[in-house]
Amino acid sequence: MKHEPHAQDRLRADESRRQDLEQARQDRHHDSAFYDRLGLTGPKSEPDPPEERFLISIYGERWTPEDREAGQFSEGTAEIERETVDGNELQHIGQHYGLDLPSASDPRHTPYLWFSSSTPREDREYFGQGVHKYYSLHIHEVNGHRPEPADIQHVADLIGVRFDHPLQLLAPTHEQEGPDLCL
Repeated sequence: MKHEPHAQDRLRADESRRQDLEQARQDRHHDSAFYDRLGLTGPKSEPDPPEERFLISIYGERWTPEDREAGQFSEGTAEIERETVDGNELQHIGQHYGLDLPSASDPRHTPYLWFSSSTPREDREYFGQGVHKYYSLHIHEVNGHRPEPADIQHVADLIGVRFDHPLQLLAPTHEQEGPDLCL
């Protein structure tokens, strides 16, 4: 059987990758044996930070031309009902539903704040029937507790929503080792 050049390259790459993994396993074993011989414990690997979990709901409002004329939507939906998502999923949800507006100007103003879309989703119903759909994101819990202003600010940062008066979340500080030369 004759192999194509690309297939042979893939086989070589797979074999190389397998050898690299085997070498890494052996290196870890040798490192621990080295520390054991000296009666020391090896360097501790830092555990991965716990993944953030957000308990959320997404509610939708469907406004027909008649609803807009009456000033009240006639159909509401629960797109997502009390589901737990991680930060990456939350970012995707913010983009997918067009979330761009907080319900208050400052995350400290209200104990319960949500995020919504300010422009209707441009889909088939929008263009064909004039139906406007808007969505809102409600955060029920962050990592198992009721969201606090710092949590709400973090959610806003994740989904790209800006407050008029945002919280200034403290970044980790680093100790200065020498004199401050910026006087």
